[in-house]
Amino acid sequence: MLQSETDEYLPQLHSPALSGIIITSMYYINRIELGRTLAGRVSDLKGQEAVVIALKEDALTACIGLASEINAWVFPLLSKRIIIPGDPRVVGLIDPAGMFTWNPDLEKPQRDGIELESRSVLEDMKRQAFSELNRILDQYGTFSKDGLNGRVLLLTGDIVEDRIEIAMALEYLKSVRYRALYGLGGNVDSTAADYFHLQTDKDVALDVMTHMFPAEHYFEQKDSYTPEECRLLVTNISQYWT
Repeated sequence: MLQSETDEYLPQLHSPALSGIIITSMYYINRIELGRTLAGRVSDLKGQEAVVIALKEDALTACIGLASEINAWVFPLLSKRIIIPGDPRVVGLIDPAGMFTWNPDLEKPQRDGIELESRSVLEDMKRQAFSELNRILDQYGTFSKDGLNGRVLLLTGDIVEDRIEIAMALEYLKSVRYRALYGLGGNVDSTAADYFHLQTDKDVALDVMTHMFPAEHYFEQKDSYTPEECRLLVTNISQYWT
């Protein structure tokens, strides 16, 4: 599905030393370890060349850990959140196709009010968000949506604090004829976990939470990959298959 680059300087996939270390379901050594823990829950997919759909750029490292264990591809379904100045709410987000998805936590009267009061501002922010997103996606090369047809897709987050990226992914994938759709996450907000359960064929959450700290709270180690290294890992993931 993806074109690998020929590069003798591919980054090493950091493998945490697990011997003698006890980690609860809430805390992880790093995102690679979180991804490999998720892989243990879907080990039956190994060798089927499933596609791990990264719901956020921050989740890519966890997706790489997952994909390397089950011999899957990685698809960076990145997006850009939109917040109108003076309003702390996330209104929605822009996907790689330039389509806008409303925040599912906003009721219709709230959406109507935003469109009535801030329509021109919202449209300007959509265009700006799409331009910024394209600059980010350019780092990862070209990923074909057609390559998702007929495959098992794994919507994957690391620390899933809400359901907005899940909603975006469901809209983006409406035209895809996938074989099955999974929802995977490390620590997952209870509302998002319910959404995964209702919208996917199978869902896995390592921990379901009603109160969450910022994402980095749950990791002993920070990610050490530069954007370039992360891009190389994603586009050359088959070289890390076990």
